[in-house]
Amino acid sequence: MRVWHIATAALVAFSFGCNKSPEGGTPGTSASFKISLPSGTSTLPKDVKQGNTEVYDGSIDRGSDFKKDVKLSVASKPDKIDVKLNKDSIKAGEGDTKFTITVVAAKDAAIGEHEIKITGTPDGGSPTSGTFKIKVIENK
Repeated sequence: MRVWHIATAALVAFSFGCNKSPEGGTPGTSASFKISLPSGTSTLPKDVKQGNTEVYDGSIDRGSDFKKDVKLSVASKPDKIDVKLNKDSIKAGEGDTKFTITVVAAKDAAIGEHEIKITGTPDGGSPTSGTFKIKVIENK
């Protein structure tokens, strides 16, 4: 019984953990990077009410030898849901690698779970993409 509780606690902790993309840049080396996105998962999507705006945090996690600019873009978004980034790139010399993701659900956006995909394209090397889920709920 005790083992079951430990396994459940570990699963819950994992569900609230980071949501990171595969490596971009030069994967498998310290010259790589990942995109960290909100932790909405299939079991815990981020809620957005119809007609409302929500702001989420993201960031670029650089390997110690990754020294390139990264262009950010919204690779895919659901119909009637507007997604904007506050930065279109993170410069190599910037100490602050954080950005915000503004999600606006139209008043008639489809209720349910949707996936948003963000891509980071470095000035050299492989791009990477990460996704997070939102759940559009009725605005009562």
